[in-house]
Amino acid sequence: MNRAILIVAHGSREKPAQQEFKRLVGKYRQRHPGWKIAHAFLEMAEPSIPQALESLAVTSSEILVLPLFLFTAKHVRQHIPEILTAFRKKHPGAKVKLGKPLGADPQLLDILDKRLRHLS
Repeated sequence: MNRAILIVAHGSREKPAQQEFKRLVGKYRQRHPGWKIAHAFLEMAEPSIPQALESLAVTSSEILVLPLFLFTAKHVRQHIPEILTAFRKKHPGAKVKLGKPLGADPQLLDILDKRLRHLS
């Protein structure tokens, strides 16, 4: 099974924010050189989630979608699942799974501590 990973961010009209997200995805790709990893934006930038899914579906039968969102709010709970449902209807043979947002992961607490130390 050809598996792909799609990392999704909210999106921004500001190019520096888009570039920062793309750099993060690039670093993740470097960490896992054998994996097929792509990125997409929910809104305000491209590629959109549907564009990225269509591109990945050409060579991948399974797409794992990782939302780079902090909490399970409306975008993660409703908007992204709606996009994935529409994609599945168009591509019934494709297997698409949505991961959980970052949430209250203990590693985020460590990052907060690190940021605080840099302010002191």
